[in-house]
Amino acid sequence: MVLANKPKAAICIILVIVICSCLFQYYNTDDFSFRKRMPQIQQSDHISDLTQSDLNHIQHDYWIIADRGKRLCGYKKWMVVIVTSSDRLHAHSKKYKNCIFLPTLSSTYKLTNLQGKKLNERNIGHLYAIKHGAKFILDLHEDSLQYASDILQKVILEPFWTGLVLKGNKPVNTGFHFGTSKENVNGIEDHQYELCHMKSPSVQYFVSTAAGNVAPAFVINSGSLCKFQTALYSYDSFWALFLPKTASTKVMQDMLLIAQQPILVIPSKGPHHQSCGSENRLAIEIFKNCKCSNELIKSVMTCLLLCIEKFSSRNVWTWNKKDNELAKAWIESLEMMKYKFPLAIISKSPKVCNSVTLYNSQVKPSNKMWKQNPAVSSLRRNLCPQLQIQQPPIYQMPNVLLVVTFNNPFYKIIPYLEALYNNVFEHRIYCGSGMPTAEDLQGVKVSFVSADVGPSGILVYMCLLKVMEINHNNINGYLYMSDDIAMNVWNMVNLPMNQSWYNENTALSLTNAQTTEDCDPNIFGWSYKCSGTKRNGWQHLPNYRTLLLQFLKQLHGPTGHSNKYLQACANRLREYGNGQETAFFHDQADFYYIPHRLKNNFLAIGNLFLKFKMYLEIVVPTAIYCMSPRKEITLIRGKQYWGGARTQHTQKFYAHIKDVWFHTLKLSPLMDRKNQQYTDINTYFCKYLQKIYFDKDL
Repeated sequence: MVLANKPKAAICIILVIVICSCLFQYYNTDDFSFRKRMPQIQQSDHISDLTQSDLNHIQHDYWIIADRGKRLCGYKKWMVVIVTSSDRLHAHSKKYKNCIFLPTLSSTYKLTNLQGKKLNERNIGHLYAIKHGAKFILDLHEDSLQYASDILQKVILEPFWTGLVLKGNKPVNTGFHFGTSKENVNGIEDHQYELCHMKSPSVQYFVSTAAGNVAPAFVINSGSLCKFQTALYSYDSFWALFLPKTASTKVMQDMLLIAQQPILVIPSKGPHHQSCGSENRLAIEIFKNCKCSNELIKSVMTCLLLCIEKFSSRNVWTWNKKDNELAKAWIESLEMMKYKFPLAIISKSPKVCNSVTLYNSQVKPSNKMWKQNPAVSSLRRNLCPQLQIQQPPIYQMPNVLLVVTFNNPFYKIIPYLEALYNNVFEHRIYCGSGMPTAEDLQGVKVSFVSADVGPSGILVYMCLLKVMEINHNNINGYLYMSDDIAMNVWNMVNLPMNQSWYNENTALSLTNAQTTEDCDPNIFGWSYKCSGTKRNGWQHLPNYRTLLLQFLKQLHGPTGHSNKYLQACANRLREYGNGQETAFFHDQADFYYIPHRLKNNFLAIGNLFLKFKMYLEIVVPTAIYCMSPRKEITLIRGKQYWGGARTQHTQKFYAHIKDVWFHTLKLSPLMDRKNQQYTDINTYFCKYLQKIYFDKDL
């Protein structure tokens, strides 16, 4: 029996030997922990394993790479790699669940090229993040550490973005745009933009701004004049994280720009390191000669190698052979990390754009809103020669963005509106269909947004949506007014800036959509019959009830809404409707205020309304009342006169000087001294200036 079992015992012994041999190959027995040894990425002496055994399981989308800063470990959404030579920090890394202290001097993390030359230590951190599933990498430099919280609030992680894109090929100095250049402390002046909805830019640079600057983020173009350090890179742009040893890091920014990869410049708290200087035309010419087109070269990697070969022999940015070798090593390392290079270096993603002109969007460093605009001052003197205005107005609203809209493109009155308000509101944007001409503006420079406001302005609330999408900084809110509104600023300066303002009668206009009829005159306030021939643009909504019910159905939804702003709106409207989902509001929409804190709410609600092309006098009051509880809405008094000759209501204005707004008051008679209404309008104009500049009674 014993002999019979000997073959089985021999077989067992052989199996044990084989298993032990395999285990010996698979485990590292240099210490008593028997830590599992990770397999090499490829059989190459070019790169060693970048993965700690106890961290191998980590896969994460969002990464921060920094040289120091344990305070970063508190941001829960982000994994943080701190590249450090401190063994003490590395030893205590387990204290921080989302922080990895990467010891650059350890052989475990050493990354060299074939000749034994090290890549930049930060690039080691980048490769670690890429290895572990990064979709976004925030490359955070030392001078930005204390502002990390502000930066992380402003990063764009969504697949699509709406904002300003600089038009044309004219280079722009970002210091000029944000008011940090000595040559232009006032911020951006007279640049042409497009307001575009597009795929989110692949790189987002963060720059400091002058105190109080409201200039928004924008996408720069090829040849722009600054280089940056702190930036967020999305997956398609990871190849541009390469840091050369001797050359300027601007080389990679130029590669991105020449490759027509969109770069977004975002203002944030600073200082962040940035420098501006003359563009490197030689470098741009070299890149253009690379001919990185979809037809000729299908890989960014191949294109980069060709470009590197070209400028390595031309001494661009003091680029030398070492940088050339490191660039090739970087590309090879990315391949070993299984990074997928974009197929085409030139990509033009589809985008929907509106034309925008921005001018003088900077609050003065002294914060005194006083600036003599020659064209505007001349107009004031011609209309009111008795006035000697040599001081700022007594009534000012410095942190409010005034949005003036036009139902019809009668832009010749813009200079007259500027003469009234340019020193009351430092920030003003006009909006309507098309763009004003030079003849319209008479030498007055203004900011303007083009929007399709629909027949006779039934969709003019789109203007406020577009202005909000520009995303100005450092403002309290948005004051909306039609071009024929007279607003009494002296009754506004003490109103709360953190609440919406709206007509005090709106609570009476709560309506059930089920009980109305299409083109109901009770909703629109007119006595005409809605059937038959349309008489004017306001009657372009014969089926408004049908569209409104479709809007409400989508807003509420059978299982709730994924958008938190729309969900909050639906819940509040349901309360107003006593549990029913057909409640809405209707009222005038010529004058109102939205605080900046509710910008995203208004955008979500307004854009859903716009999808159904709903009428502004339903959209605006419904949005305002579903964004906030009633107690957080400031009710303001105004007076609206309709009917008759609308230029003849001026005399009625003086009975309402204690109100906040008055409608209608047309300034167009000021353009013609022979107009029978000229004297009345001119008297109002001059008295209004006396009131806001000298506080003289009307």
